[in-house]
Amino acid sequence: MSKSKLFEKSEEKEFTTFPKTLETYVWYKPILIGVIALIITIALSFAALFIIKIDPRSSTIMKLIFSAITMIIIILGLYIGNRVIYKIPFSTQVAPIRKWNWGVYIKSFAIALIVYGIIMSFNFLASGAKITNNFPIALVILCLILPIFQGFGEEFLCRGLLMQTLGAWFKIPIVAIVLQAAIFAILHPYQLFSLIGVLCTGLVYGLITWYGQGLEAASAMHAVNNIASFLAIGFGLQQGAGGNASDPIAFLINVAVVVIPAIIVIVLDKYNLMGFES
Repeated sequence: MSKSKLFEKSEEKEFTTFPKTLETYVWYKPILIGVIALIITIALSFAALFIIKIDPRSSTIMKLIFSAITMIIIILGLYIGNRVIYKIPFSTQVAPIRKWNWGVYIKSFAIALIVYGIIMSFNFLASGAKITNNFPIALVILCLILPIFQGFGEEFLCRGLLMQTLGAWFKIPIVAIVLQAAIFAILHPYQLFSLIGVLCTGLVYGLITWYGQGLEAASAMHAVNNIASFLAIGFGLQQGAGGNASDPIAFLINVAVVVIPAIIVIVLDKYNLMGFES
């Protein structure tokens, strides 16, 4: 699909309207997938609480770890839902237009990591923030691994099922992108500045997913975002997942670390250095 057709209705095969190309598609079937995923997620999340004995009320970092585990369960729920309703394999669920491209994922991850590292280092140095918490090595390892799956799970749900459902219904990519971003923001019960930041994040991830016709870039950038948040909270450099809700500077930084990597990815793609079409 030509990347100039963002605002146009189109019957061409492209990411946001992909479900309509399936022979098994009916408008209500994405809702059934969501219901199946929800039932599986609720059941297995309660089982995880019982078996692993995680108390998500004990600390902010434990809440984040439990939320990451929940998102991993959602991946399973969405996979099963798609297999039951659409009867398509996992590879088609996550990369419907082309094959999943690990090169795009790794490059996007590296770009986001560098941008986060530079901006956050300057921010922490300028603010005089200090590490105040004793962060066990086992917890550090969890905070480096779990957010990778959490980021993919959120993209699979929001820029995958949700954005494609809205795209199939309305047939206009920009409508699907804006609506999924609004819902994505609503799912994060933060205060105003942080909520607007999440909305901007949802828009950027939606646009980069549409641009690249796949979940790789957004999943990679989301993973870095979550890793940074986990570590910042664990080391006492940030108070909550939403950051400082009343600080305009923190808001601008949070937007910058999302927007700048996306811009770099698009610029590199113009020079054929990303490999979206591979």
